[in-house]
Amino acid sequence: MKKILGEAVLLTGGASRRMGRDKAGLVVDGQPLVERLVAQFQSIGWGITVLGRTPVAGASFIEDSDDYAGPLSCLRRFVPSQKFVFVASCDLVCFNPALVLRFREAIGDYDAAIPTLDGFDQTLCALYHSRALDALGREESTTRVRDWIANLHVLRLGISELAELGVDRKWVQSANTPEEFQKLLLSEG
Repeated sequence: MKKILGEAVLLTGGASRRMGRDKAGLVVDGQPLVERLVAQFQSIGWGITVLGRTPVAGASFIEDSDDYAGPLSCLRRFVPSQKFVFVASCDLVCFNPALVLRFREAIGDYDAAIPTLDGFDQTLCALYHSRALDALGREESTTRVRDWIANLHVLRLGISELAELGVDRKWVQSANTPEEFQKLLLSEG
């Protein structure tokens, strides 16, 4: 696989209310999901920073000091060291690191490349230009991801655009409930 420089941020500090347990610890192929995702980013040569409550071997770490304050609270404290940053939630059961490279090739002059499924932006499985994260750091009053995204020049990738890039929709789907987790887990096999 061709290596393109960048870095990833893995968000692990959420409340996981609908899942009923910590999503980062969900097991896929005998491995905690968070460890699996770290290894996948490492496989393409991207550095990774975990933003959450618990460090993960092989990744830098920024503690989420505000319990369940939302992803922007911790993401705002992250300082990019590369031009491009892939932001991922820890509940991407079918994630494939090829997605990162395909988004990197597609992003062009946009601030972000964000997949859209069923009319909803998948902002926590998206590629951002570092300037988008720099802007977030200056916008202290912005507390919702959709408000941050509204101020960016975004390349939205719907089902047909994802297919054109060779991206399977399940690569960008998060598992918010036990039922969604099981459905995605079964689709992996």
